[in-house]
Amino acid sequence: MRFGLAGGIISLIFVLIVEIFLWIKYVPFYNSIMLNLYGVVGFNTFSLVKILSISLLSGFIVGFLLACLFARIYNVLLSIKVK
Repeated sequence: MRFGLAGGIISLIFVLIVEIFLWIKYVPFYNSIMLNLYGVVGFNTFSLVKILSISLLSGFIVGFLLACLFARIYNVLLSIKVK
């Protein structure tokens, strides 16, 4: 469980770093694309924060599940005796 939590936190940090990098580097281009797609009424700053929050949450969940799966497989392989 602790290994899964650590994996989830690391995954969350990496997703946050990538999101911040993309937001700083490409936000004017991204905003113009969103305005062209959704119009002025359909997209605002709250939508951008909501998308960021959802991607961070999903990054944490995926990292947690993959780290738990890795730990489970590792523990099973430790119990197998090789002749």
